[in-house]
Amino acid sequence: MQFLSKTVLRKFINKEISSVGFDESYVKYAIKKHKFISIKIFDVTPSQATIIKQTALSVGCDCAVNRGVIDCSVSFSDCILSGTLCQIEHVAKKLKNQPFSLSKLSDILIEQVENETKDYHRSKIVGILNLTPDSFSDGGEFVEIDKAINHAIDMIEQGAQVIDIGAQSTKPYADLVSVVYEIEKVVPIVTALKTAYPHIQLSVDTMSLGCAKAAIDAGADIINDVSFLSNPEFVNICKEADKKIVIMHSRGNSKTMDSLAQYENIVDEVYQELYEKTQFALSSGLKKENIIVDVGFGFAKTTEQNFTLLKRISEFKSLGYPILAGVSRKRFLQDVVNTKEPKDADIQTAFATSWLIQNDIEYIRVHDVGLSVQALKFNDRMYSFS
Repeated sequence: MQFLSKTVLRKFINKEISSVGFDESYVKYAIKKHKFISIKIFDVTPSQATIIKQTALSVGCDCAVNRGVIDCSVSFSDCILSGTLCQIEHVAKKLKNQPFSLSKLSDILIEQVENETKDYHRSKIVGILNLTPDSFSDGGEFVEIDKAINHAIDMIEQGAQVIDIGAQSTKPYADLVSVVYEIEKVVPIVTALKTAYPHIQLSVDTMSLGCAKAAIDAGADIINDVSFLSNPEFVNICKEADKKIVIMHSRGNSKTMDSLAQYENIVDEVYQELYEKTQFALSSGLKKENIIVDVGFGFAKTTEQNFTLLKRISEFKSLGYPILAGVSRKRFLQDVVNTKEPKDADIQTAFATSWLIQNDIEYIRVHDVGLSVQALKFNDRMYSFS
């Protein structure tokens, strides 16, 4: 007798389990036995690492640790815990009764498993509306209110579900505009769009607390803080108004960020710095559902670092928040086609958008909405989402 076999991609495991005639009422639990995951646990002691590893082995999965854990020649070790979702759940339950604070790790592992089993949500295309005279891409094109509103309407008609409005350029070495200028540019647009399109979410891209407050009063739904909470009051105003905030990773400011792109491990360091800021936001009383994270493509990152973050963007889902990704026309995409004209990178932006969609990234911020919506529709056909 000859046997035929094939590999099943993780993305399609739900459908494949159902297709073999498996009991539909049990599919959701069965998926946990068929989805494999690797979780990195940072900076545990040799005693903690040993217990985690032995617990993992006891349920049939494994845990990679520093070889110095055996003889305690290292003070701390990272761990890579790998197994099916079901096995990781078993590890978490066993750790609940272990010493050395491992019961806290148990809760974290359970949350990681829950994140992996969340239902798919179709990506939202976020249209960029620059009201700046000197933005790196389309500065000066939409400074006048009529042109800005018409451009926003065009993006909405093309399929944008969120419009991100900003009057402060964040390109390297950009000068700060006054708060008065920002408010004068942003508030009339927010007011007009919220009146005409109440179903469209409006985000305001700002580093100014005064502009953020005025935008919320005018009807903004999201504050996109590109300063990485350099002013903690951003959290408080969003908490008081029950609005969402985008916490975007960055270092320094527009004049210093290029010199601060020094990382030993870009993914881990951005992840840990985002974790610290989100923990601060939670401890300040902001609802978890009102937090969106952004790895900050182009902000204190080199071309290589940006591509690494793009390639591994799904790892940031472990933080437990929706992700906003802003790669549109960025310098690292321009490098692919060796151009200094941002608009020449629209095709590369569409490629990156398609990758982000396939990785289930919730918000994708772009200049050319039409191209990105085409990528979204293509993905719908590929994965049968509508």
